[in-house]
Amino acid sequence: MIERRAENRTRLNIPGMILIDEHRTVPCIIADRSATGIRVTLPNTETLPDVFILTFDDTGEALVCRAAWRKADQIGCIADVLVTAWLVQSSRGPQVAWH
Repeated sequence: MIERRAENRTRLNIPGMILIDEHRTVPCIIADRSATGIRVTLPNTETLPDVFILTFDDTGEALVCRAAWRKADQIGCIADVLVTAWLVQSSRGPQVAWH
């Protein structure tokens, strides 16, 4: 198979969360990342909007992402903006600041 990607990918396979809006989240696996995009695996991509926030459970990073392509259980996205650090509060769980 010929590799057509312009950037090298780093395999991650780490848990994350997709924030659709202030009331809906979807757990996911961040499969890999490159300088130009991120591949995310989740049970179903049909209900995801074209723009969403992706958070990384291990680092607390939160990115505004734009869908570049979709398959039934994977979505490729481009990170547009770093939102904020993902804050973990022991009593209330993760919180994100919307600016």
